[in-house]
Amino acid sequence: MKRTLILSVSITTLVAALFLFSCSKINVATDLGQNVLPPIDNVHTFDTTIDVTTTNGQFALDADSFRTGLAFYQMIGKISSDPLFGKTDAQMYLQLSPTAYPFKNVPGKLYLDSVVLVLKHAGTYGDTTIPQTLQVSEIDQSAQFRVDSSYLLSQTFPTAGVLGTATVIPAHLKDSFQVVSYPNTHTTANEIRIKLDNSFGQRLLAYDSAGASAPYHNDSTFRTFFKGFAIKSTGGGNGLMVVRPSGDASDSSLTSLVVYYKYDDPTTAGKIDTSFASITLGANDAVASNIQRDYSGSPAAAAFASATPASLLYIQATPGSYANLKIPGLKGFPNCVVHLAELQMESVYDVSDSLFGAPQNMLVDVFDSTAMAFKLMPYAFPITSQLQSDGKTYYFSISSSSGFYSTNTTGQTYYYKKDPSGNLVKQWRFNLTPYVQKYVNGIIPLYSMRLYAPAYTRLPAGDVNALSGTQPLIFPAGTTTYTPAVGRVRLGGGNHPTQRMKLRLVYSKL
Repeated sequence: MKRTLILSVSITTLVAALFLFSCSKINVATDLGQNVLPPIDNVHTFDTTIDVTTTNGQFALDADSFRTGLAFYQMIGKISSDPLFGKTDAQMYLQLSPTAYPFKNVPGKLYLDSVVLVLKHAGTYGDTTIPQTLQVSEIDQSAQFRVDSSYLLSQTFPTAGVLGTATVIPAHLKDSFQVVSYPNTHTTANEIRIKLDNSFGQRLLAYDSAGASAPYHNDSTFRTFFKGFAIKSTGGGNGLMVVRPSGDASDSSLTSLVVYYKYDDPTTAGKIDTSFASITLGANDAVASNIQRDYSGSPAAAAFASATPASLLYIQATPGSYANLKIPGLKGFPNCVVHLAELQMESVYDVSDSLFGAPQNMLVDVFDSTAMAFKLMPYAFPITSQLQSDGKTYYFSISSSSGFYSTNTTGQTYYYKKDPSGNLVKQWRFNLTPYVQKYVNGIIPLYSMRLYAPAYTRLPAGDVNALSGTQPLIFPAGTTTYTPAVGRVRLGGGNHPTQRMKLRLVYSKL
């Protein structure tokens, strides 16, 4: 790297500085970084960039520790043609179990109209205009699908037979429509409704609640008769539909199984009434997603196969990929006052970016080669810890991560800017100032880093007294929903000709 200095300093100082620093002066407005920076005089205070060495990596399925659960958004659908990252296939498994007998009369006096699986739609990632056919199957009774277990995104479960299909256009799922809820109707939207075979509905009406082993005695006995649903997309498609298993503050409606039926009115001889029963997802029901990536033939696949420093980095959200980052120019950097150490990177434009957007949850962490473990960026976050009842374990939380992302926009981790060709791209600026300050002070070592887009992380804090026993942490802090599979981006690496990743360093001599 190069570095330009004003010649008013002594020759000795100049030679020493050129020996110690391998950086290049940049003329960037000082208010681009964190807070207000001091004047750059190139005598006492300097504004430089340091090169970053970058390589690509792909998370192995057995190494990806993300596990789904009731609090997570689930994914259904297919991305069949992402020109940069290839294909994705997402399937969903869930249980819907009644806690009591759901119908208004006994078996034998119930008559089926229809049975519908209702999935709450929370958005679509990708092309919303291409129809997708969703297929619902019954999970085989031999499957070990349990609420007391959480499952990796690579987990699959055997199925016993198809219960129903529906073809949907994701763009239309937000449209409102009328639904009969006897004796009334109501308007709803953001629902994926899949009509199931009547034979399955007849099974539900024939189940009884009498006796401790009867299907409707409780939710546990029901699952011994019906294990749950497997939902997948068949055929074409180029988007992932996001399913919200349970309600939230803005919409209390639930993913559910709705049985529409008639029954003999037990209070009036010869009278037949109409009703419905809704079986919803409960705290004792299991949920899982299976998400498969296929990079075959894509630019990402070629990048993952190379261990050489890369000019292009391919980052895809969980389960996906990462980049290894090293800043060798910091090694041996003298003690100084660090006003700003900002890791800067930007996306390299592709027309497909309008369909497949960038992750919201980009994160940089560090690898501790002594502990052989990844940790959060040291001293980057305000951490609140609490000793647990065992007197040994600490759980900690992060109240904010806005300073880490160098942006004042809540929940947004990037800026917009124009690339050299005038295309609108995204720029990330990670604030590493506290970490670099501690490093040049000799308090902590120089770590290798990892850039990725995790749905959540359980990493320990990277400070000197590292806390472990972490609860799941979502980035940016303040986000409340765990969302896998959404987001990918192609970034300029450390040796990109026009959009290189770099560390901007503003510092003053002691």
